Amino acid sequence: MFKDANKILNVLLVLGMLVSLFLLYEHFSPNASQFCNFGAGLDCGIVNKSPYANIDGLSYLFTIDFGWSLPLINLSGMNWFFDLLTANAFLGFLTLVFLFFLAKAHKEKKGFLFIEKNSTLNWMKGITAFGVAYGFYLFLIQHFILKTYCVYCLALDVILVASLVVVWRMKK
Repeated sequence: MFKDANKILNVLLVLGMLVSLFLLYEHFSPNASQFCNFGAGLDCGIVNKSPYANIDGLSYLFTIDFGWSLPLINLSGMNWFFDLLTANAFLGFLTLVFLFFLAKAHKEKKGFLFIEKNSTLNWMKGITAFGVAYGFYLFLIQHFILKTYCVYCLALDVILVASLVVVWRMKK
């Protein structure tokens, strides 16, 4: 176990929240900023403006890219509110905030919302594992379909993997 696992985790989660907020800004800005455009292979604008920047990008992947005869779900295209609710950056931010408060409850040996105090660590493990798996899916989208990378998305992936390592090394 890390000596200051809670402190390390809190720093990682806050960094992740900040990166997620920047990605959310980038997603909704009318033009992709030049701040994270480093050429054809590293362009956050392409990644953040793609249909995969929202949770309904899964539907796009199966229907358009794989050619499966499934209905195309495009909630993000309805209006700005649904675009916000389905944006990967927003969902990631909410998840990191939830993890932050869950980690606080775990440290204080308390429950959080509907999670009992003896289950907080298991929830943290599950959420971080899912976050890393979903981040890997998004990395594969960048690599194989978009053929460009978002530096901030990759930074968020590193933060998620580091958080996973810290959480899995924590003791009950």
